[in-house]
Amino acid sequence: MQLTRDYDEVILVFDTYRADSLKNATRNKRRQGKSSIQYQVRDDTNIKHIPLSRFLSHDKTKSDLTEYLANKTLEYNKRSSKLIVTSASGITRSNKDLVYQENNHEEADTLLIHQAVLDSQRNPHDAQLVFFSPDTDVLVLVTANYDIMLKNTSISMASGVVQIEPLWRALGKERAKALPAFHAFTGADNTGRFSRIGKATWLQVFLNADEHIVKALQMLLDEAHVTEGMVSTLEHFTCAAYSPKGINIKAIPQLGWHLFCKHRAESDKLPPTLGALKQHILRVHVQTRVWAQAAITLQDPQLDPLQNGYFKDSDGMLKPVTTEVLPAPKAILELVLCKYESDCSSGRCSCRAKDLACTDMCQCSSQCQNNDDSQAMIYESDDDDDDDDDDDDDDV
Repeated sequence: MQLTRDYDEVILVFDTYRADSLKNATRNKRRQGKSSIQYQVRDDTNIKHIPLSRFLSHDKTKSDLTEYLANKTLEYNKRSSKLIVTSASGITRSNKDLVYQENNHEEADTLLIHQAVLDSQRNPHDAQLVFFSPDTDVLVLVTANYDIMLKNTSISMASGVVQIEPLWRALGKERAKALPAFHAFTGADNTGRFSRIGKATWLQVFLNADEHIVKALQMLLDEAHVTEGMVSTLEHFTCAAYSPKGINIKAIPQLGWHLFCKHRAESDKLPPTLGALKQHILRVHVQTRVWAQAAITLQDPQLDPLQNGYFKDSDGMLKPVTTEVLPAPKAILELVLCKYESDCSSGRCSCRAKDLACTDMCQCSSQCQNNDDSQAMIYESDDDDDDDDDDDDDDV
């Protein structure tokens, strides 16, 4: 207990492992295709020659281990003068006479915030509160919730100790509140990242963003549904990150075209399509709604992932929906070129067979009857025929 010897209270929290967790896909990826093995967690379990990655490969083993460690921590500190609190699988206990309500937090990150708020309420205002975590998510959540914690709050990370008050004041109350949504939007474990745009670039855009963008990020935390207005504002935010200096384009299609034409940008340097961005925002909303309730005991049920940017694959795993809108016209995506050297009036023309008009890239003759003009004439002719039929059928 060297780490905590200078503190009067120690709070130890653990993740809860759920069968329907959005984290399952990430956990499966870490296994690299290897099957998981469940181990019993007891005092006599011999793990000396078991690689840690194999021992922790099964969620049931990890769940049992968290409960085992929580129980053993309290047992070891039964007579300690320090207050020791543990929280695992929704059950919070201590070595003193404190009574805790059951919680439904899945993430240890949010559970840390919840316990810190409770701790702040029972301690003097000048007490010191220190988080020990290497996770950026925790730093973000502590900063966002600093105004309901002890003022002498810091977090010990691998890079050193970070004092929260200067960080919170530099951001300001409104940006600090929006910080979890900003973090989820620009790249967190469960939400994905934008290609070629790093956190440093996003942070500069965030610090210079107007109040409408900050408000839209806050709405991801507070609102039950994503609105078109929120999507539009976050589209402007995305454009600001991808736009070259001196360019002020606020619509993704126009910005993508500008970057492609003027800067010869490769596809991975272009912003996501509007359809892809909307699915990303829906997934961000799922995560931010959880983070927004970090300070409370019983969180609202998680938003339905299948209605918010996810689908289930053939194995029943939740995977992200990339887009529900084609990123380009069908003719460009399929890139069908005909080599028919006649008038393309039959199904032997590969473009006509795909119900696409021939283009200048095709090798057909000048007598082609499958270009845009000829197709328009066919459609107009069909419309005329339909009108005639309607006239004949007036009495029916």
